[in-house]
Amino acid sequence: MLRCLRPDRIINGVKRFIVEAYGNNHFVQPPTLNYDKIYSQSNQKCPIVFVLSPGSDPLSDISKLAENMGFAGTKFKYLALGQGMETEAT
Repeated sequence: MLRCLRPDRIINGVKRFIVEAYGNNHFVQPPTLNYDKIYSQSNQKCPIVFVLSPGSDPLSDISKLAENMGFAGTKFKYLALGQGMETEAT
């Protein structure tokens, strides 16, 4: 019924239904990232690649992780791949 009357409210309506049916927000909240765990699962043959949605910026969290792991300064490099940055990545 919501889809017929208010198609712009489907996402909010589904979230609200899930919260009311299951009693908590656990199923509708995005998971928080544990950067230490992500780093421990990577190596030189399996790098970390972040595919981001618009508006997200994990750089500050990643920079903190780099400092804690001793990669501050010239050891830590990041590259935001946008239009025209293909040559920088190679």
